[in-house]
Amino acid sequence: MSDVSHAETPGTSHIECAEHDIEQFLHLALHTVRADRAFIVASVDERLTVAATAAGEDVSSAFLPANLHELDEIVVRDVISSGKLREISSTTRSAVCVPISLPDHPRAAVYLEIDGALTTHRGLEKLEWLASTFAASLAKRATDEELRSFREDAASVVRELRLNLDMIPALTWIGGPGGELEDASKQWYEYTGIKREDALGMGFLASFHPDDVQKVITAWTELLVAGKPGGVEARILRHDGEARYFMLRAVPFVGDDGKVRKWYGINTDIDDLKRAEFELAKSQAVMAEAQRIIETGSWSWDMISDIFTCSAECTNIVGLPSNAITFETLMERVHPEDRELVAEAHGRALQGEELNVQHRFVLPNGTVKFIHARGRLIYERSHPRAYIGTIVDVTEARHSEERIRSSLAEAQRAQASLAEAQKLTHVGSFQIRPSSGEIIWSAETYNIYGLDPAQPLTGEAIIARIHPDDRERINEIHATGMRDRKAWEAEHRLLMPDGSIRHVHCVTRVEPHPDEELEVFGAIIDLTDRISGEEALRKAQADVVRMNRLAAMGAVTVSIAHEMNQPLMAIVTNAATCLSWLDRPEPDLEEAKIAAERIVKDGQRAGDVLLNVRNMARNSRPSIAMVDINEIVADVLTMMRSELRSRQINASVSLSQDIKSVRGDKVQLQQVLLNLILNAAEAMTGRDHGRTIGVVCEDRGAHSVVVRVEDNGHGLDPIASERIFEAFFSTKPEGTGMGLAICRSIIEGHSGTLSARPRASGGSVFEFAIPYARGGNEPEAT
Repeated sequence: MSDVSHAETPGTSHIECAEHDIEQFLHLALHTVRADRAFIVASVDERLTVAATAAGEDVSSAFLPANLHELDEIVVRDVISSGKLREISSTTRSAVCVPISLPDHPRAAVYLEIDGALTTHRGLEKLEWLASTFAASLAKRATDEELRSFREDAASVVRELRLNLDMIPALTWIGGPGGELEDASKQWYEYTGIKREDALGMGFLASFHPDDVQKVITAWTELLVAGKPGGVEARILRHDGEARYFMLRAVPFVGDDGKVRKWYGINTDIDDLKRAEFELAKSQAVMAEAQRIIETGSWSWDMISDIFTCSAECTNIVGLPSNAITFETLMERVHPEDRELVAEAHGRALQGEELNVQHRFVLPNGTVKFIHARGRLIYERSHPRAYIGTIVDVTEARHSEERIRSSLAEAQRAQASLAEAQKLTHVGSFQIRPSSGEIIWSAETYNIYGLDPAQPLTGEAIIARIHPDDRERINEIHATGMRDRKAWEAEHRLLMPDGSIRHVHCVTRVEPHPDEELEVFGAIIDLTDRISGEEALRKAQADVVRMNRLAAMGAVTVSIAHEMNQPLMAIVTNAATCLSWLDRPEPDLEEAKIAAERIVKDGQRAGDVLLNVRNMARNSRPSIAMVDINEIVADVLTMMRSELRSRQINASVSLSQDIKSVRGDKVQLQQVLLNLILNAAEAMTGRDHGRTIGVVCEDRGAHSVVVRVEDNGHGLDPIASERIFEAFFSTKPEGTGMGLAICRSIIEGHSGTLSARPRASGGSVFEFAIPYARGGNEPEAT
């Protein structure tokens, strides 16, 4: 006895559904051979399982291993494998086993146990007949059940086909073998507006545009005769009367006898495609014109028909007539040194790669052009169908590239020099990845910040180096740049461990990484030396301006002394007069008072002269305030009066009373005017008589005031006049060349202009203009 599973045997549906037949069969089998027990045993996967048992009137479906019923499994297996009846005869206990074929278990047997000897031979024959009849009955039942299932499936397929017909988002239909319409989808009826009863048969022809009906009939007839799939383009009338182009496709359903049973079709709206074809034709015409304009030609090689075609511009580029152009003739015109390169490129393109090659092309007249060819294969059903491409005359571009390459080489050499210069100028670089917190610094950046490269670099350490007064501003600029993903730059201070201050300029660029991760690239420039130098330069410039001012003061020292002498002598005289009026027996107090008032007036006059001299001589910072240009002119002429008189120079002054105040530094403007008048006086050296200087102060519209100094001296040298405002350039042997340069710097610092030109009647004209202040009551600024 072999080991068998206790699991339920699969595939017992027919036995379970025919319990009544099994019960009858087992009762007849027991009666026929007068047995006590009967078993239906099936072999599944080499295991014997009892499917049903009967003992007397009791019948049950067991589905248990055969060894649980103590059956002779050797006999059962032999009967199942041989298909022949076996009997075991004994005077006390006998058994008979008959093969049987069940729908789900073709390898099965009926096993009967008999108390006593076997029945007659006729009973065994009848048992075999009963077994075969029972098997045939079960087979018929299974066939009937399968047929019923097939019929239900067929009905379901019909219903599903009808549903699918309506669910397809297109105009679908079913035709009969003779071409008549049997049915159509819901979309077809709704689109055409034709009722179903009117469309069936040949009524569907009413859906086509009258001009296309005959074409449809002809094409449909040809398909019916051929019995093969096909189609035709035609216009279908929509329910509102609009006609649109459709592609009508029909496929036959052919039976086993080779005859068409039905036709299945679909009508696809291609009206937009037709319009696109029209637009394509227009585009092709436009493309031809565009090729002519941009000097780009196109070509194609039909690999099936071996026909080579090219555009008109292509013929112009290669210098050959269209009927003489083939793939071979073009290859013959390729420069000999480039033929191998071009052949390899075309070979790769014919293997599926894109053609992209530049080469030299020799025209029939011997001229060499540079041509850029591009192309690719066109496939049809996975097979190469055509080879298409373009050619562009890039001769001028290649010449330009050569010039650019030459310039690039120069730029690269300059870049190498710049890289070395950056090391010398203390420029550091850095890179930050905010998402990971990674910070990468160059060695020079570490040096600028005074941090140890061996120590881990953190954001806290960097922020700690920033001067406390600058931290909030720099943090805000950095946060804004990161949020907006925009570059930023700023100057700030670093507080070093020894307490010293460094000035740096930070420049950054914010870029997204390929995976959208932000990266910050930047440079840090140490400006400490530059700022210190600028401070020293500003101080030196201020000293030069002051020295120039003192030099001008030295030139008018005698004049200033004379101006001081006059009020001092008047003071002495008026004091003596006052004393004489007081020494009388009867003092004349009224006259003494008048003399004393003259003393006060002359003292104020001397004080004003000394104040102007002191202001011009002192080394003070510029003081910006609202100043009166007429007052400045008057003060300078007062200081210069004696100097001009000693040089026998007549001075004329013209001051406009409409002039408004300007914003500026009074001392600096006095210095400019003093320099210009001194230069004018020196320009008349050597002139015997008629020396004149004119100072004009007038309004130039509503925008600015103009001060003009004219002289009738020797005039301006045309060559020197182009450089007179340059620093250290002078036409006088003893000159420093700084006077006019400083004057222009001062006037430009007041947003004005200083210019010089020859005077029409001889001499020269120096003129400066300063814009008016926007508000007359603006506060002073220093």
